[in-house]
Amino acid sequence: MSFFDYLPCYILNHTPKIIAAFEMDFLRNLSAFQKAVPQGEKFTMLLQLGWSVELDEVANELQIRLAEAKNFFPEARFIVLANTAKEVEIIKNFNEVYLANHNAFLDPARYPVAKIGKRKFDAIYIARITPFKRHELAAKIENLHLIGSYSEKEKEYFEKTIALFPHAVWSQKVPSFFIGRKICESACGLALSAVEGAMFSCGEYSLCGIPVVNTRNMGGRDTLLPEFACRYAEDTAGSVAENVEFFVKNQLEPHEIRSAFIKLASEHKSQVQDLINSIAGKKVYLPHKLNIRCRLLPHTKLLHGIRRIK
Repeated sequence: MSFFDYLPCYILNHTPKIIAAFEMDFLRNLSAFQKAVPQGEKFTMLLQLGWSVELDEVANELQIRLAEAKNFFPEARFIVLANTAKEVEIIKNFNEVYLANHNAFLDPARYPVAKIGKRKFDAIYIARITPFKRHELAAKIENLHLIGSYSEKEKEYFEKTIALFPHAVWSQKVPSFFIGRKICESACGLALSAVEGAMFSCGEYSLCGIPVVNTRNMGGRDTLLPEFACRYAEDTAGSVAENVEFFVKNQLEPHEIRSAFIKLASEHKSQVQDLINSIAGKKVYLPHKLNIRCRLLPHTKLLHGIRRIK
């Protein structure tokens, strides 16, 4: 257990300083970063997107808050890593941006590959039980594994939602190192939100070699999703169940799904790797998820974190 409180970011390189964070983890905590990072210090900040910038209100907030950050840190370089090509077109009007979907930074070594044959579940949905995840669209899948917690503020919503799944297995939490094993037990993964970010679990499905029943959406999860391993359902429980049944009856080769995802992801990751290397003047190790919004050991926080000043 760490004795210190750390800001939501990760130092990828110390000299010169290169920091990674999700955009609003940094921008909405700007006052805390102002206290912890000396004014006038030179650094490069890589900002991943946690929500779709294709929405006007999200793009406007990003532009306004980035302007505030640049005002306080005039020597800093801010680089946004967009999840979609459309986001690149929007952001390039007010900031440096690269197309680098955050699922590209998943570490393939953490994910086993599913085996051909009958699976324990027809589908798996890894998602916090909250309204935007639209769990109700999975209500007609009887052989289903749900993995995801809920906020105490949304407990009433959780109770109403989980009641829709009397035949499903619900796991509130699965340790990250074991999530791949659970994915491999299902014939396909579900991605049902209409808008969010790139959805890490969607990339995890592909790395484990299972196809995805998807809905039309904004946020970027489609960017690295192999086309042959995805079926789009209408926004109805019946359509979702029908597409799940298709994958139950028509299994795809898991290694082909995984390889296709890695090929797409490598194009995104390699350009960021080259960019960071050029800034650092050496090769910089890029950890799983860039180690942001990840549970880190105390010594890792000590070496790569920024301590909060109270």
